[in-house]
Amino acid sequence: MICRLMNKHTQVALIEYNEDVQAITNIYEITNIEYAPLSFYNAYFNTSISNVNAMNQWFQGRGIPLWRKNLNHLLERLNVSSPSDLLNKEFALSLSDQYWIVEEHSRIQWEDINFFTHDFDSTGFLQASLDDSSHSYTVQNDSIKTPNNTTDGMLPKGWIVENNKRFLVKGTYTRFEQEPFNEWLASQISKRLGFDYCNYNVDWYIVKPDKVIVSKCENFINENEEIISAYDVFQSAKKENTINDYEHYVRILENHGILDARKKITEMFVVDYLMLNIDRHLKNFGIIRNVETLKWERVTPIFDTGQSMCCDEYTQNMDFTHGHGKFFTNTKKDYNAILKSLDLDTLRAIPIQNLKGLPEEYYVFLKRFQTKMEYKNKEWSDERLKNLKDGLSTRIDLFEKER
Repeated sequence: MICRLMNKHTQVALIEYNEDVQAITNIYEITNIEYAPLSFYNAYFNTSISNVNAMNQWFQGRGIPLWRKNLNHLLERLNVSSPSDLLNKEFALSLSDQYWIVEEHSRIQWEDINFFTHDFDSTGFLQASLDDSSHSYTVQNDSIKTPNNTTDGMLPKGWIVENNKRFLVKGTYTRFEQEPFNEWLASQISKRLGFDYCNYNVDWYIVKPDKVIVSKCENFINENEEIISAYDVFQSAKKENTINDYEHYVRILENHGILDARKKITEMFVVDYLMLNIDRHLKNFGIIRNVETLKWERVTPIFDTGQSMCCDEYTQNMDFTHGHGKFFTNTKKDYNAILKSLDLDTLRAIPIQNLKGLPEEYYVFLKRFQTKMEYKNKEWSDERLKNLKDGLSTRIDLFEKER
């Protein structure tokens, strides 16, 4: 099938999409390379990399990963054999960018089909995703007529529409189900410290006949924007041997006109320090680019902080005095060393006193869910909740001492 790869209204390339192997097998023409995904743009100028392979790597990376929680149940309920079967459904549209594919001679326009302005129903997809049971059933075919076919990450998740706004609903991964509460806590910290953040709430989602705990946040880009991962940004320029990863990344952003990059990145890692986030990999932050003008607009707000607060540790093993996190290409760096790598002026200006009382508020919030009859996680002992409160206090004290 010959298709046009589009970035909103602009044709990027003419390609062959083979539905038998669910892959791009040929690139007939590159029409507008500057409008291509940055990962492909980077590869295009590297003669040692196959353009077809690079485009497939980008395209496959937009899909549901093989390590998604309860993936087998989801695929069975959607009546598909693998996540790649979903990649080209609904024109490969996403709510994280404006790329889509369409048959070469089709007259369909982006305005006719995009999910930023057209509603969709994710009820079936979320039911199939969030249901932890082994029950076998098939949801309606309309369940794949959503932007959920292009959602990355290990957590079960899906987009919903409420009051004409797009919200991402995410479930949990660990036995302790702390991820939604960690997202809430990151929002509270960021709000008090005046950081730019994606606001998360904790909510219930009905998975008949039960309810499951989820986080919910509004999409932070609009129909004229795309998210570009830090990984792709990092690869877009050769790093000098005399500078560290952080400096390399910040310089790239500043060279593209994002002049507050140093401050914003420092603030993000401060939240990670305070919460002992272990999962700030290079696809969990990035920049936002305007797809019409190609201007790099701003750093992404702080998002995806679920893997924090010792969420995968047994209560007796929780340790808030020491921790390691991901810091660009270093996947296990001591958090005190991370702090020393950041912008000192920004660190000194952070009004850490604004977090006074937050550990107690956090504890009350957790306690309220612990006592709700419909919340049945037996792992939530009084000791664990107290450890979380005291752990947050410890991290705040350590930040004041170390910065």
